Amino acid sequence: LKPTVECETHPRTMDSEVLALSSDLMATASGFCLTTEQRALLPPSLEILKIENKFSRVVFWGKLQGKMGDYLIAQGLGEAASMDAKVAGGEVVVAEYFETLKTIPKKTYRLSPDGVGWTRLPTVDEGVKTKVAEFDTFVRGSGKVFEPLMGDAAHVFKFTVTVPPAEEGGEATTDERELAEDERLAAMVAEIDEATSVVPSGAYVLTASQQIVANSYYRGLPLSDGLSIRSYLHMRSPHDTTNEAATMEQSAMVKARDFLDSVAGDTPKGSWSLKHDSPNNLIILRSLLYPGYIHFNMVDSPLYGSAYVGTGLKNFTLAFML
Repeated sequence: LKPTVECETHPRTMDSEVLALSSDLMATASGFCLTTEQRALLPPSLEILKIENKFSRVVFWGKLQGKMGDYLIAQGLGEAASMDAKVAGGEVVVAEYFETLKTIPKKTYRLSPDGVGWTRLPTVDEGVKTKVAEFDTFVRGSGKVFEPLMGDAAHVFKFTVTVPPAEEGGEATTDERELAEDERLAAMVAEIDEATSVVPSGAYVLTASQQIVANSYYRGLPLSDGLSIRSYLHMRSPHDTTNEAATMEQSAMVKARDFLDSVAGDTPKGSWSLKHDSPNNLIILRSLLYPGYIHFNMVDSPLYGSAYVGTGLKNFTLAFML
C-alpha cells in the first residue's frame, strides 16, 4: 500500500485566489490588516510560488515580528510537498492507523526583501531542534523569558552552552554555538503550526483510496456546531491515541470524518477562546497558548481561514491563569 495525498484547490482559506476577501474577514476577526501594497503584491507572488513548485495550494500563514523587521510567511501544500507522504485508514489495523496517518505535508517560505520572491525556510530536523533548545536555555539563563527574532534573515545568534565533564569529578566547560535566524524562524513556525493549524470539522475527509482531500461538499458549520469547541480540528498527525479501540469500531463513513484531533482535547484545558461575532456572522477561535493565532469561519458558509501574527512567544503561564 502506497497511499497518496491530494489537496483540491477550493476558495475557503487564506490562499492566493481569495486572499483579498479572506484578509478582510481576518481583519474583522483579529484586527490584523495587510497593507495596500501587500494586498496588491501577495496574490500574484503566491500564485507564482504555487506554479513554480507545482503545489496544489499556497496559503498565507501569517506574520512573525522581529526587532528590525517582520517576516510574512506562506505555506505550500499538496503535490510537490507530498511525494513521500503516507496516510492510512480504511481497513488497516488501529496501530497502523495512528502510526502512519500523515496529513497534507507543508513547505514553508518567507517573503524575500524585494516583496515578490519567496525563500524556503530550512527543514526543522533534530539538529535544528537541539540548537533552538540550547539557545532557549541560554536565554533563560541570562534572565530573559524570550528573545525576539532580529528581523534580519542574515543574522546569526551566537551563544554559549555548558558542556558536562567527560569524566566524573572533572570540570564543566563552555562551548560557543551559532543559530541562524532562518533556522530559528523555521522552528518557530513549525512549533506554532503544530499547536494550532485549525480546520473546521468536515472540511477534509479521508477517502477509501487512502487520500486526505478537501471535502468538495463542505458547506460550512451551522451556528450550533460552530459554537462547539469539538467542531475544530488540528490539521496534523493525531496526538491522541487513547480512543484506538473506538476508532477501530467506527464505520468507514465515520472514520472518514473523525481522523484528526479536536482542539477540545488540548492541554491545558481552556486554552482556546470561542465566540460568535453576530454583526459579521463570524465564529472566531483564538489560541490563548499562542496569542496572535486566530481561526475564523462564516456561519453556514464554506469560507474559513486562520493566521498567526506575533513574535512567536508562547504563553508559558497559561496553566496558572486558567
